[in-house]
Amino acid sequence: MSILTAIFQALFQAICIILPISENAHSAVFHDFSSRFGGENSALTGIIHIAVAVGIAVAMLKLFIRMINEFVFTIKDVVNKQAKANSQKPARQFMYNSLISLVPLLLWLIPCGSKGFLYTLLRSSQYNSTLLDEGIFMLITAGFLFAVIRVLTIKTNNKDITQLPAVVVGMVAFLIAPLGFSFIGVVFSVLLIFGIKTKQALNYTLYISVPVLLVKGIIELCTATVAMTVLQAIIAVVIAIVASFVLVRLLKYFVKNNLLSFLAWYDTAFGAVILVVGIFELIFR
Repeated sequence: MSILTAIFQALFQAICIILPISENAHSAVFHDFSSRFGGENSALTGIIHIAVAVGIAVAMLKLFIRMINEFVFTIKDVVNKQAKANSQKPARQFMYNSLISLVPLLLWLIPCGSKGFLYTLLRSSQYNSTLLDEGIFMLITAGFLFAVIRVLTIKTNNKDITQLPAVVVGMVAFLIAPLGFSFIGVVFSVLLIFGIKTKQALNYTLYISVPVLLVKGIIELCTATVAMTVLQAIIAVVIAIVASFVLVRLLKYFVKNNLLSFLAWYDTAFGAVILVVGIFELIFR
């Protein structure tokens, strides 16, 4: 049974993280119907988040190698006093802006006493004996996706990422990642609404999702109250990496072929159902 748990959890988390259908909302539903309202951190969840990050990085290896090179050359330029914050090199600007987007996420590490870190405090708000907020979050995510679909039909996105959308993405990511939103879905939508090129917006979203998942995974491992076996960890890591690699390709296919509406309608249907359930829970619990 522990092996099956690792298999299904790895697949479930990879699918819900990479496709814009919200891992946190689905997780809250599971916890709600199993009457686990405490939202305890599981070591298996943490290790899978790290494995999904690795899978995304492998799927986008060329981009990550290029960004690592840019980072190394930036450090070299700083040492040689040749660094320019306003460098016009596209790859350098991409790297600078990704760092801007990640800075607000450091606030997750603020200690909050018995609640652990700020991230775990925000995350624990999901498990409040009602699915009302998760239903609202899912419907908002669906709204973002429908807005993006509309944007792409009425104009051509042709802008490169700049500081303003990078800052906005950072603040949005800080707020939504621990809650019942889809991180990839909302961040990608925000970038497209800013007019960023579709391919660049998707690459940027997937790129910054890797450190986000790594931080989440490390925090969950450090605060885990539910242990895992070595065999569970090995099986979950392998499956999560392979599944994430495939799902990144699938997401790119959905975006390239204008199929995001299927995911938007799924978010709408699922969000509406759990919203109704949440209303009844709010009344009777």
